Amino acid sequence: MISDNRSIQELAALLLAHGVKDVVLCPGSRNAALTHTLSQTAQFRCHALTDERSAGFYALGLSLSTGRPAAVCVTSGSALLNLHPAVSEAYYQQVPLVVVSADRPQAWVGQMDGQTLPQPGVFGSLVRCSVQLPEIHTDEERWYANRLINEALLSATQGGGGPVHINVPIPEPFYEFHTECLPTVRVIRRQTLPELLKQAWWLRREKCLIAVGQHPTALHFPQGCAVLSEHIGNQQEGIRGNLDALIANMPEEASDDFRPHLLVTIGGHIVSKRFKQFLRNHPPQHHVHISPRGEVTDTFQCLTDIVTCTGEDFCLATQLQVPQPQAEEARAYTQMWEQLAEDVRMKEGKKPLTEEESAVRLLLSRLPKHAVLHLANSSAVRLAEKFPVREEVLVQCNRGVNGIEGSLSTAVGYATARPDRQHFAVIGDLSFFYDQNALWNTRLPQNLHILLLNNGGGKIFETLPIPDEPRSRDFICGHHHASAEAACRQYGLRYLNGPEKMAEFVASEQCTLLEIKTI
Repeated sequence: MISDNRSIQELAALLLAHGVKDVVLCPGSRNAALTHTLSQTAQFRCHALTDERSAGFYALGLSLSTGRPAAVCVTSGSALLNLHPAVSEAYYQQVPLVVVSADRPQAWVGQMDGQTLPQPGVFGSLVRCSVQLPEIHTDEERWYANRLINEALLSATQGGGGPVHINVPIPEPFYEFHTECLPTVRVIRRQTLPELLKQAWWLRREKCLIAVGQHPTALHFPQGCAVLSEHIGNQQEGIRGNLDALIANMPEEASDDFRPHLLVTIGGHIVSKRFKQFLRNHPPQHHVHISPRGEVTDTFQCLTDIVTCTGEDFCLATQLQVPQPQAEEARAYTQMWEQLAEDVRMKEGKKPLTEEESAVRLLLSRLPKHAVLHLANSSAVRLAEKFPVREEVLVQCNRGVNGIEGSLSTAVGYATARPDRQHFAVIGDLSFFYDQNALWNTRLPQNLHILLLNNGGGKIFETLPIPDEPRSRDFICGHHHASAEAACRQYGLRYLNGPEKMAEFVASEQCTLLEIKTI
């Protein structure tokens, strides 16, 4: 029997999955459940050493000899500090040494409880990765622990190898051993593009879905895959646009038919919350994330493979490959998504539009060829996703952190650097007034046009289930009665007001702001 502690079970199973066979075990009570579980798992070769400083170097020697990562497991407190010399040596020799430390629950650190000190991050810059596992009580906490352990163990062998630290808080009682064997766990692998191309499941590519997040350039995708992207993905192939509406209109009884067997993700953020939730609820068998840096990004909670290459390299290597099933079978899944997208276009096209929606749709339909469309976060980017954008238009948005600050400043800087193109920024009132110092610029670019959607506050917050109390809503939603007209006079912008001025706004040859007020 092994420990009932789910963090310990997850850790032990993943150590094996990532090729750790040799484990050096040091005595102690806080790590007793760890020690028992590892020693009772026949696949591990366990080595007993009392002196932690010697144990660290002993594990270093095991790794140097075998060429595989070796682990050393210690109890809480100063025991961990004795591994510092071995960790520093492993760092500079690039040896994959896995330090596993038991810890007290964080609530007891600094409370004069025995053998406690701040253990997370104790090795500083001398480890490739340092993670603090959660105490697992929910499925989300188990997913989080699984991701952290995978990330640490992948880091141990990446880029030549190096030491990593996994800190495991273990609450009392320690000694509950009723579990018969290690669980089946999700293993994340990092592989090269040539390795991916040899995988049998890649060659079949049954029900393959490629989801493109924020990306600066258009790509050409492999055959036999459905391709979905939003405007910030800047793609010309596949289905582009309102993924929220796509998922919202998916028949519930058919949702499992849309579940991909293979998901490939390229690029950065995806805006649609519904799309993220769909894939979390209907996970694929394989999720391949294309990542030049090889980082662990598990947006959909189902990541299985990281391929270290660019989106361009991936598409170039795979677009000529024909999946092993007949092409007609491979296209059936794509056609299902295309039919859904067509049904959504027909349905959404019949809905009445708000004044803001009408203004955004009108602007997008009038954008000149090769314009740059800058979308602020929150309502602006979501409104734009509802309507088509011509392929020649480049779409930019600050989706790294998705904050409202800086959207206008970024657009001003971008437009200044690209005077050969017309730039159109769509921005909400809170984002605009928060960042209006972007216009406090003696060299304001004259090729910039700003569409301001002023509805008197953060209307997107009013969709939240907050109490229907005016005072609370004022604080949460940032209600106001400001207009941008005075700011335009102060900073020397041309000011227009109302949707009927859209044609004049688009054709303007100077820096112009069009305000659509729905206060």
